[in-house]
Amino acid sequence: MENTDFGQIYAEYRSYSMRIANIILGNEDEAEDVCQDVFEIIYNMGSRVDISNRKKLKSLITTITFHKAMDYCKTGYKKYECANSDMIEQVTDIKELDSQKESVDEEIMALETKLNVNCIFQKLRKKNEVNYYIFVYVKIYDIPPRLVADWFHISENNVNNRIMRTRRWLVREYNKLLQ
Repeated sequence: MENTDFGQIYAEYRSYSMRIANIILGNEDEAEDVCQDVFEIIYNMGSRVDISNRKKLKSLITTITFHKAMDYCKTGYKKYECANSDMIEQVTDIKELDSQKESVDEEIMALETKLNVNCIFQKLRKKNEVNYYIFVYVKIYDIPPRLVADWFHISENNVNNRIMRTRRWLVREYNKLLQ
C-alpha cells in the first residue's frame, strides 16, 4: 500500500472509525486515540490489506476499532494517561474531604464497604459471568444497551432485564453482608 492509498483510506474511514469508538467509549478524546491506533495498525499491515475490496476493508476497520475500543475500556490502558488541571483539582478536593473525616472508624467502614462490594462482584462473576459483563458494560462503562445486546446476540429488552435482575441480586447480597 502506498502513502497516497493510505491517505485516501484514512480520509474516507476516519469518521466511521471515530463514530464506532465514540459509541463504545463515550469520550471523544479516547475515541480519537482508538482511531489513531486503528489506522496505525492498518498502515503497518501494508500490502496485506486488500484496498480494492471496500467491503472487506470496512469490515476490517470495524473489527479493529471495536476491539481497540474495548481494550480502552479496560483500566490498564488508562493508567498512563496524563491528568489535566481539572482532574488534579478534583483529586485534591477529594483528598481534602477524606482528610476531614471525623475518625478512623469512618475510614475503616469505608474500606470495609469497598472490600464487601468487590467481594460481591467477584461472586457475581463466578455465579453468572454473562450478567456480570452485561452489568459492567452498561452501568460502569456506559455502553448503550443496544450495542451490548448485539455483542451478546440478545435483545435490548433482555439486556435491560438482566441488568434489573443483577441489580436486585447485588442489593440482596450486600444486605446479607450487613446482617
